[in-house]
Amino acid sequence: PCYTPEATETDVVKVAKDALAWAERQQGTVLIFDTAGRQEIDEKLVAELKRLHDFVNPKETLLVADSATGQQAVSVATHFNDAVGITGIILTKLDGDARGGAALSMRAVTGKPIKYAGEGEKLDQLFEFHPNRMADRILGMGDIVGMVEQVADKVNEADAMRSMQRMQEGKFDFTDFLDQMKMIQNLGPLEGLLGLMPGFSKIKKQLPNGAFDTKKIKRTEAIVLSMTLKERQRPEIIKGSRRQRIAAGSGTSLMEVNQLIKQFGEMRKMMKSPTKMGNMMKQMGGLKGLSGPGGMGGPGGGSLKDIMKGLGGGKFPF
Repeated sequence: PCYTPEATETDVVKVAKDALAWAERQQGTVLIFDTAGRQEIDEKLVAELKRLHDFVNPKETLLVADSATGQQAVSVATHFNDAVGITGIILTKLDGDARGGAALSMRAVTGKPIKYAGEGEKLDQLFEFHPNRMADRILGMGDIVGMVEQVADKVNEADAMRSMQRMQEGKFDFTDFLDQMKMIQNLGPLEGLLGLMPGFSKIKKQLPNGAFDTKKIKRTEAIVLSMTLKERQRPEIIKGSRRQRIAAGSGTSLMEVNQLIKQFGEMRKMMKSPTKMGNMMKQMGGLKGLSGPGGMGGPGGGSLKDIMKGLGGGKFPF
């Protein structure tokens, strides 16, 4: 539950006092005071924070710092630490391009630990901070352990194995494809997840614009959802009039429908090819060994670029 003060109340101490009373009535055991955020030093805000801090006397005073602001975040951290004595830092926006180099500086100048790292706006995208993993990211070595933990936490292993089996047997259809898309979307922003892979920052420059466009993924999903069950199971029957109906039903163009079906057909051919499928499995096998050199890890492990090649030139139907 969240306490909402009166819209006309502007005194932070009065708001805090009312919030404490409200929390006691709710029998709450933890109360978080979320103060106004600033990317730059604001003396009026600092004075307000001092008053609030003196009144509440919190057990934890955490500064939420934007990793994308770089060294500017360091001066803010220093100023706020001098003013109220922070006990730790939460580093946000680590799902973006920023590697978080400011983390080292903030830790050094404040002497306070970085306790949590944020990679999105949802509760399950807030993680305990691991210094060794951040060091790897700053050096461009990625965070494979973090990536595997995220995937393992959100992907149903039995479903993943079933999809892989259907791929190997050449039975993969649009129903399976739809399940795969939902699984990928459950992982959160794909760019953020792949950003944990070693060397991804270099590979990203070689990818076409819009490679991680969520709108395109949604449009692809709409096309598949506009198919009948029979059409999903037997894509080869989707001809002229069916394609026009699917385009109209999904709110997309006939060209987009044609492109999806063509790319899906190419992907199915690749799956039926023992050589190409074997290459993909060999590259993906590197996930089992996470400590070897070369990015993806152990024996047989390949880079993201190699995996894209193993999947047929890096072409995906979305």
